[in-house]
Amino acid sequence: MRRRAAAVATVLALVSVGALASAGPASARKAPKGFLGVVPQNPINEITRQDAERMRRGKVGVVRFPLKWDAVEPIDDLFDFAAFDRLIGNLAAEGIRPFPTVSGVPPYVDPDPLRLPVDNATEKAQWREFLRAVINRYGQGGTYWESVYPTQHPGARPLPVKAVQVWNEQNGPKHAHDPDPRRYADLVNISHTAIASQDPSIEVLLGGMFGTPTGKGAIKAWTFLKRLYGTAGVKESFDGIALHPYSPDVKGIKAQIAKMRRTLKKEKDKGTKLWLTEVGWGSKKKGRLGVGKKKQAKLLKQSFKLLIGKRGKWRIGGVLWYTWRDLPKPQAPCDWCATAGLFNTAGTKAKASWKQYVKFTGGS
Repeated sequence: MRRRAAAVATVLALVSVGALASAGPASARKAPKGFLGVVPQNPINEITRQDAERMRRGKVGVVRFPLKWDAVEPIDDLFDFAAFDRLIGNLAAEGIRPFPTVSGVPPYVDPDPLRLPVDNATEKAQWREFLRAVINRYGQGGTYWESVYPTQHPGARPLPVKAVQVWNEQNGPKHAHDPDPRRYADLVNISHTAIASQDPSIEVLLGGMFGTPTGKGAIKAWTFLKRLYGTAGVKESFDGIALHPYSPDVKGIKAQIAKMRRTLKKEKDKGTKLWLTEVGWGSKKKGRLGVGKKKQAKLLKQSFKLLIGKRGKWRIGGVLWYTWRDLPKPQAPCDWCATAGLFNTAGTKAKASWKQYVKFTGGS
């Protein structure tokens, strides 16, 4: 999907997720418009119109969220986009670009929702059908923007999806059983074909790779990327890569980015953009990355300053904070995630980290 340079530049200029790193001198403080975003933990229930309006005031440029196949097509050939219509519409109406991560497998395809749907021709065909339905609805000129959005948000400007991320943390067993770069390459190839058939302007990004995942079969992000490039043809099926460089400190983030960029250079693909689609720490001193409120804000400041300042040299496409609101502990996916939010669980009280965040966006 690597387009001619002029075409890519045109697309990137239109995409908050793709134009996040425009050409020009990097600022040590202020982020380019749309460069910074957030990743809600429970977007369907969490992002209300009030949340979206708060994001607009804070100048959040993009919201990344999981668009699960089993959620929109729980029964074969019966699609239900209502919940995602609300979410995407609420964001777009406030000028915030929706950025979906497609993943998940319904039980009628495979009883294992974390197994990539590439085992046979039937699974691949069904995955392509799902993606075509998503892009036909939310891509440029999609049915949602033409028929539903004007009734939900009269007079608001449409903001169609301009980038799609294929799966999430596919290099670790928590999100993809039996991580395998060759199987993932197959998924990327068929995803590119399906997406391009509906809207060829949409950027296809690799799923955000956890830098150092653990568990059976886990593969470090740079190793997974190297093996992915070893699969013939996959290089032409994506437009950017993504990393989740979780680390106790900013030094660790820098080291992980360096390893990814070295891999790209070795694969003669150093011009490819690198997105950091999850970065964060917890505001309580519990868990691996739980650091307390003051240090959470300090690490946000340090990491954002570094990444904004180096965005040109390191070809960073954008930086997304994980996460928007805190979660009740039983719902948290990791031992520090419950307090990773910029706001409390109810979304009513901003943390010190939010105050740092808006200093970089110019919001309030």
